[in-house]
Amino acid sequence: MSSRAFIERALEHLPALRRVGRRLTGSPAEADDLVQDTVARALEQRGELRDPERLKGWLLAVQRTVFLNSRRGLRPRLEVLEGGMGRESPAGDLEAELHARTLSSAMKAALESLCPEWRDALWLREVEELSYEEIAQVQGCPVGTVRSRLARARLAMFDFLEKEKAHGSL
Repeated sequence: MSSRAFIERALEHLPALRRVGRRLTGSPAEADDLVQDTVARALEQRGELRDPERLKGWLLAVQRTVFLNSRRGLRPRLEVLEGGMGRESPAGDLEAELHARTLSSAMKAALESLCPEWRDALWLREVEELSYEEIAQVQGCPVGTVRSRLARARLAMFDFLEKEKAHGSL
């Protein structure tokens, strides 16, 4: 796949990269930097993509690696991609919009109460709609671990919401 064709296909997944980037970094500005670093790294490593139909999961796995390396002080070198592809990023913040539309404060609290691995697995499954195999690739763990994390996350959220309901907070 040519560089230009790869970038065009990768840009289709830019909203997902930005959403997950915000979840990882907690900051819109850091998320944008992470997305730029991710696209640059993915472009360098595009030959390692085995299945072009699983580009989204592969990009999210690259993003996770770039993020972890940046936290270890092993910042990847920054590359500036020249020549815009004629695409614009979405006008709004989809993650904030999803939270505002669909998540009650109790649901947000339940989600935030989860450990990061469970919360990220649940987010990748329910919002990004990745398969278990793609989540395993992104999180760098076996599929069985993904299944376990999702089951535990759902149970923990249910328990949290039940406790809130019992205390009259809902």
